[in-house]
Parts: sequence; structure tokens; C-alpha cells
Amino acid sequence: MNKKRVLTLGIAGLSLLLAASITSTVAWYTGSSYLAITDINIRLKDPKLLISTDNLIFKKKLDNHDLKQVYDFTAVSTAFSKEWIDRKEEAPVFKNGFATGMDYVLNKSSDYSRATYGFFTQTFYLKCDVNAYLTFDKEETTFLPDVEGNTRLLENEALMNDMRHKYGNLDEESLRQKVLTNLNNVVKSMRFSVLVLDDDPNDGYDDYKYYIYDPNKIEETYLGGILDTTDSGYYNTYNNKEILYGEISSSDPNKNVKDCVVYENPLLTETSVYQRSEMTCFNANNSAGDKKVDFEASKANGLVIKTEDSFGPNEVETKLLIPVTPAKPRRIVLSFYQEGWDLDNTNFIVYSHFFTNMQFMIAPVEPRF
Repeated sequence: MNKKRVLTLGIAGLSLLLAASITSTVAWYTGSSYLAITDINIRLKDPKLLISTDNLIFKKKLDNHDLKQVYDFTAVSTAFSKEWIDRKEEAPVFKNGFATGMDYVLNKSSDYSRATYGFFTQTFYLKCDVNAYLTFDKEETTFLPDVEGNTRLLENEALMNDMRHKYGNLDEESLRQKVLTNLNNVVKSMRFSVLVLDDDPNDGYDDYKYYIYDPNKIEETYLGGILDTTDSGYYNTYNNKEILYGEISSSDPNKNVKDCVVYENPLLTETSVYQRSEMTCFNANNSAGDKKVDFEASKANGLVIKTEDSFGPNEVETKLLIPVTPAKPRRIVLSFYQEGWDLDNTNFIVYSHFFTNMQFMIAPVEPRF
């Protein structure tokens, strides 16, 4: 294909303002109160491409009136996604982070409730007059911090008082810099996802696919681990054993997951690995008597923590492939959300401002349908 033809899905000037106190909260478990989304536009640059929300009226441009509004926003996860993908659900199933039950391993899908809010998701129909694959343009599909908006938040006394309480060991200038950095870093835990639905199961092709795009991907995200869910500064334990959460399994079909977990000897003294200013739901200390998970020994013993099935910028344009043909509009479900198991997921999602931009293009892959 000599000339790149572009379908632009631009959510331009999207500023997410979440105003709520974050005292004693952890982003993975308690989200924001209200989300204000403004100036959402979906545009098509290529005149041969059209988009619709109902498969009846196709347009070159969609605006706020065409799109669902999100009023609550919180961290969710695609953990246990294989279950709903195998069922070929009509929309992605996101999981909440709070686990029910009392044990030192909480690794079943039923331990985590289905998220019903806290993310953007909507069905769209794409129409094209040639056979092609559509994909994200990595240069134009981004989550970017609204630095100006986040800087203004430093004048929010409720926020700064919370931060002075949380990071009491920092001087005022260092505190402001830390808060601003954390507000801007919220985008690193954001994700786009596309569910491609198979509306013609008799055409000989199984088009049903689910793709996750992490535009800031540097390393793998593990969908499980140990947590401090109460912002106490200490990892959660059960009978003095660190609790393992998330999508965790055994590589040995004859071995129970619990039998794979290897614990160290009880700690004789309290640990002080992290200062208060460094703590998140993922970074915490231990109390005396805690038995820490020996992750290396556990993995050698068969423990497997699922990694997120996401693409980064270096692979998205050749691996995230949405087939389109002139014969029938392609139905997709587009979502964006904060992945709770991303280590950049912090409480600052409650306040942070950021911009979201999406742009689709014809993939540099020859269609095989």
C-alpha cells in the first residue's frame, strides 16, 4: 500500500478532572468520585472511511452527543480475561481489585467482582470500501498529561494538605514537585483496548479478537502480587502470611496453587524498606512476624503470575489488526481504562488531568481474507 490512509479516532482535548479527597485511599481499590470529560470528537480523515454508533447513520465525525459519558473513573483490570474471551462475550469484562474471602491466596475469578463502572467503553461500526486491516497509529494514539491543569492543582488546598500529611518528611518545594510528577505519571497506567466482534461466523474466518494497547509500555505488567490495600504502610497478611492476589496459577497440573507458594521464615523485626513518601499499594513494609513470599523459590516450585496480554508501540501497528471489508461494517468495542495492576497506578488518578487521543490507520499488513 503506497499511501498510508488514516482513520482518525481523535478524542482531542480530553481533560479528566477528578475531584475527591484521597486521604487513606488506595487507587486500586477506591476510585474517584466524579469524572468530567469535555470536548470529545471522533473524526475520519480518509473520505472512504465512515464511523457509526448504531450501524444506521454513518458519519465522518462524531462529537459529545454521540458518545457515552463517564462520570466515575477507577482502576480496573483485564485479569481473568480468558474466561470471557472463551465465551465470546459481546463486551470486555473488567474486574474490580477488591477481593472477597479470607485466605493467603486469592486467585480465582470469582474472588473479584465484575466492574460495572470506572472506565469508558462503547460500540462503534467502521465502514471501508476496500479489504484492509485497521490499527492504531502509534504516533497519534496517546495518553498525555495535562501539565498546565495538573500544575494548577498544586493550589488545591485539600489535595496539598492530604499530601503534606502523607509525605510529612518533604519540604514544601520537594512536595510540590513530587505531587506534580505523580499527577503527570497517571497516564502511564492507562490502556486502550479493542474488542473485534465476529458478526459473520459463516464466512470461514474467526474474527473475534481482543487487543490491549499500552502506549507507555516499557516492561511487562503482572496481573497479580502482594498489596497494601488500606494504605497502612504494611502488606496485607493472613495468619501472618503475605496474601497473594490476582491471576495466579500452577504450572504443574497435579499441584495446587497454594502448594507452589514458598514463604520465608517469620521476620524477627519490622522492615523499613520504604519511606512514607515512597509507599503505594505495591510498595509497603512488613510487620515483625510476617512471612514474606519468596517469589523466586515459588516460581521454581511452579507458581505462575499471569502477564498482561498487551502490545507496546513497537508492535501495535503490525499485531493489532482489525479486518474491514466493503461488504459489511465492522463492529468493535473500544475502551480506555486504568490497569490496576500497573505499578504506575496510584491514588493520583483521583485528581489527575490528562488528554486522550486515538487515531486509527491502515495497517502495513496485507489483508488475508
